Amino acid sequence: MTRHLRRARPLAGVLALLVGLTLVAPPAFAAEASAPAPAAPAQPLVAAAAAMVEAVPVATLAQAAPAPKPATATAAETGHKSFFKTTQGAIALVLMAGTLGYMGYSMSNDRVKSPAR
Repeated sequence: MTRHLRRARPLAGVLALLVGLTLVAPPAFAAEASAPAPAAPAQPLVAAAAAMVEAVPVATLAQAAPAPKPATATAAETGHKSFFKTTQGAIALVLMAGTLGYMGYSMSNDRVKSPAR
């Protein structure tokens, strides 16, 4: 066992060095180019979005617009049920309860007795 531990410390050092250099070194695309290209004037996000919407034909926008929903629609009116009230939700709850019960049982009836417990 000590034969393998002799190699662990240098390997851990090399791994730490590689991870450190990866996280600290600047990425290659962040380097400045020798001749920077002229940058386009920065537009605010709202102005750019408005320009894109204005470029789309009105007929396309009318077709793509969804019908407005009533503001007071509840879950009963729309026909949507909560996930845990569906069959899949009930199965998920039963599986979670069974898993937690088995975990508690196996922790209390563990055959391995260690001084730390």
